[in-house]
Amino acid sequence: MIRGGERRARYLGAGLVALAAGFLLTGRWQLALGVGVGALLGWVLSEPVRITWAVFVIAFAVPVTIDPGYPTNPSYTLLLVLFVLAAWGRVLRAERDGWPPKALAAVLVLPMCAVLAGLVHWHGAKPVVVGVAPLLCVGVLGWHLVEEARHDRRTILRIAETLTWFSVAVALFAKYQTVSRTWPIFDQFAYDWTYTSAFDATRAVGISGHPIIYGTFAMAMALVALTVRGRFWYVPVAANLAGLVLSGTRSAWVGMILALGLWLLLQWRKATWRGLGGALAVAAVAGALVAVDPSGLLPTATDPTSTAQSTATPDAPAPSPPAPASGPAAPPSSPAVPASSPAAPASSPAVPASSPAVPASSPAVPASSPAAPASSPAVPASSPAAPTAGSPDSVDVAGSRISDPASADARFTRISVVWAGITHDWSTVVFGNGPEANVRYLENVGIGDGQAQVFDNTYLTFWYNFGLIGLVCLLAMLVLLYRHLRSLPARLLLVAFAAQIFFFDVWLWLGAVAVLLLAVALGAADDRSLSARAVPAPGPRRPETAADDAVAPEAPALPGSKR
Repeated sequence: MIRGGERRARYLGAGLVALAAGFLLTGRWQLALGVGVGALLGWVLSEPVRITWAVFVIAFAVPVTIDPGYPTNPSYTLLLVLFVLAAWGRVLRAERDGWPPKALAAVLVLPMCAVLAGLVHWHGAKPVVVGVAPLLCVGVLGWHLVEEARHDRRTILRIAETLTWFSVAVALFAKYQTVSRTWPIFDQFAYDWTYTSAFDATRAVGISGHPIIYGTFAMAMALVALTVRGRFWYVPVAANLAGLVLSGTRSAWVGMILALGLWLLLQWRKATWRGLGGALAVAAVAGALVAVDPSGLLPTATDPTSTAQSTATPDAPAPSPPAPASGPAAPPSSPAVPASSPAAPASSPAVPASSPAVPASSPAVPASSPAAPASSPAVPASSPAAPTAGSPDSVDVAGSRISDPASADARFTRISVVWAGITHDWSTVVFGNGPEANVRYLENVGIGDGQAQVFDNTYLTFWYNFGLIGLVCLLAMLVLLYRHLRSLPARLLLVAFAAQIFFFDVWLWLGAVAVLLLAVALGAADDRSLSARAVPAPGPRRPETAADDAVAPEAPALPGSKR
């Protein structure tokens, strides 16, 4: 039987290769790409362990600011793919894990808050579906990762260590972006100019497509490398500390500082002079990575005599006014790009409200999440040039991010607007204004300060859309996760994540949501209170089923974990 299955797999693979080759020979490369992607997904879906790997690879490595032709906006398309992967993983493991009521309740609690708010303030079925979808997807993903981590700790640790080393390559790419003042790939393929280096070439986006999300990724990888402590762990720590500075993401800096403070508080008894010296050495290397300016990486040589004539840069193209909020480019459920997030410079041009399709109103559909508009503003014709002798270096840019007050003023303006909507009457306080309410407000009324049309605060957006009931459930979920997931890596990631999302809307930025999922997986992998005993299946047990139900071999405990 096994040989027969292998033979059928070979025949199927050969047929798919022939089909893809035929499409390529006829010039239909899109169809050939579709065959390749479909074959890859089929291979992934055949094994739950591959599904676990694929979840993190897609979430961290596939940017939502590029639209190669998805049927809907990139965030929702990728969320749907991840939902299918996780749901199928639960089906494959149903005999082993069953369908525990507590897990199902945890998955459904936030989506039910969205449904309740939608019923109280009814604006049609579409806003409810759009608001519920991301929350349900994140819940199912978390359920799948917890169950897999309970039974296979080694795979989760291997994924975490692989991601930290992958982040080193991303940090080098980020350094190239700040040196060349370009965002390769994104400058060519991003669906909106606000996701290109024309928006702010002084900051790096890595492979995440936005400085805020790259800052989140660098923050998470530095914390994972610091606590999991694989071989040569100090290399990814230094690389990601440099990436944090290069991204210019102040919200990630805040999350990192709070997480490191907690780490020092929990580990102070183990502090040694050797450890202090190592920390200073890592910080020095990270600072050198930020400050160094390798001119050999510049794409074009710059004539020093023409510096004065080339001072104009397209970081913030003034001639491109924001598209009107009522433009057809943004569907009703789509919000604006999070340009005014804490990581975005206040002097940057405002993001058109119609640009992104990331619904700002639903906790699952935040204003800061992107989507592909039908007709997004064209990228400015002038592309960013190589930095001149007078261009600011990365250290100066980071310093200006700290001292710039304009973003703080915009944030206080948004807090006052959101608070006025929350306290409109008792029903808006308790039940919110309904799913997608922030999108409706930003499209129909807007915030007239010239900044991006987003609320930029996950907690307040959640309250605005789903009421105090939804906010309490969200906060309770974070607190319970911190309480029950006792491993140090999980707790540091949770603290950093909870702090950072105060400064932007998170749910449709998959690279940021993946930080929460990674924290849940690491915590479940190192928590013995989560029993890994299989659910007995009805009927006689087959030998292969019993072997599959066996718990994975013991992996070393994560540093700082409590048994």
